[in-house]
Amino acid sequence: MSAVAHDSEPKMAITPAEWEEWESQAHPPTIYQPPQKMAAFEMNCLYPCLRSYCCGVPACVRCCVLKPCCNQRIVSISQPDEWFAEMLCRTHPLCPDKYKGVFWMMDNVASEGVNTLQDGDWSSPRFMRKSAKYNWSVDAYNIWGSILSCNFWLRGGVHQFEAGPGGKWMHIKVLFHGSHWIYELQPGDKLSRPDGSPVDFLPGHDFLRVSYAEQIPNSEVDYSYLLRRVAYLDAQGKVVKTKAYDELLEAARRCCAQGQLPFITDAQAVTFAKMPEQQRMGDAVGALQPNSGGFTPLPTTDPIPA
Repeated sequence: MSAVAHDSEPKMAITPAEWEEWESQAHPPTIYQPPQKMAAFEMNCLYPCLRSYCCGVPACVRCCVLKPCCNQRIVSISQPDEWFAEMLCRTHPLCPDKYKGVFWMMDNVASEGVNTLQDGDWSSPRFMRKSAKYNWSVDAYNIWGSILSCNFWLRGGVHQFEAGPGGKWMHIKVLFHGSHWIYELQPGDKLSRPDGSPVDFLPGHDFLRVSYAEQIPNSEVDYSYLLRRVAYLDAQGKVVKTKAYDELLEAARRCCAQGQLPFITDAQAVTFAKMPEQQRMGDAVGALQPNSGGFTPLPTTDPIPA
C-alpha cells in the first residue's frame, strides 16, 4: 500500500454511479497469482537487495534515528501477545466488526508485515483515513523496512479507505497509478493457484488485496496479496490468535532461514496507534474503557462474523 497526499477534509474517491458500475461488473480474481512474485529480475535481484541487511546500516538507522524520533518499538512475530494487545487496544466506535483485528499482508513483498484498520479515523462505517505511521509494522533491520518508515513519517503515510454499499469491496486511494481494492472473500468463492491447487482462506477472516491496471472492472491485475486476520480480542479483552497466525509464524521463520516468500522477518518495527479523537475527547460512545488488561475489549458478541 502507498500513501495519499494529506487533505484537511476527506473526499470520496468513488461516486455512487461508479460504485454501482463496479459492484455490478467487477469479479474478484479466481486465480491467485501475485504478479510481484512472477517477475524474475525483481525476485532474483531487486528484492534481495532491498531486503538485505547491508552490513548493519539499516539497523543503525533504525536504532539511532527511527526508534527515538518515531517512538518505534522492535517486536517479534514469534512473541506477539503483548504487542498484538497493544495494537488492538484502540478501536474507533464507527469501525465495523469485520475490519477489527491484526491483519497480515501475506505475499506483500514490500517489507510490510501486519497492520490494523480499527484504529483509523472512521467518519462513517464506510469511510476511513489511516496513517501508516501507526499500527503498521515493517521489517525492522533491512533496507526496505527503513525506507518505508522514513517515507511514512516524512510524507504522512495517509491511506484513504472507502467501502462500497454492497459490503464486499473497499477502495483504497493511493498515489500509485491504477485501481486499488480490498475484496472480502465470501463463502462459496473459489480461489486457486495456476496449478489448480486451492488457496486456503476463511470467510469472515480473510480478504484479497488487489490492484488493477485501470479503474475498469476486471482489467489486468498489477499486484495482489492476501490480507489475513491473525489475531483479535475476544469478549473478555484477551488476544485470540487465528490459524493464520501459525502460517505467519512459519513464514517468518522460513524467511529468516532461507530468504523465501512470503517475505516477512521475525523482527518488526512498529509505532503504536494514538487514541482515536473520539476517545481522547471522552465521547460516551467512544470512551476508552480500560479493563484489567488495560485495553478496550470488543463488543460482547463474537467479533468475527460467521
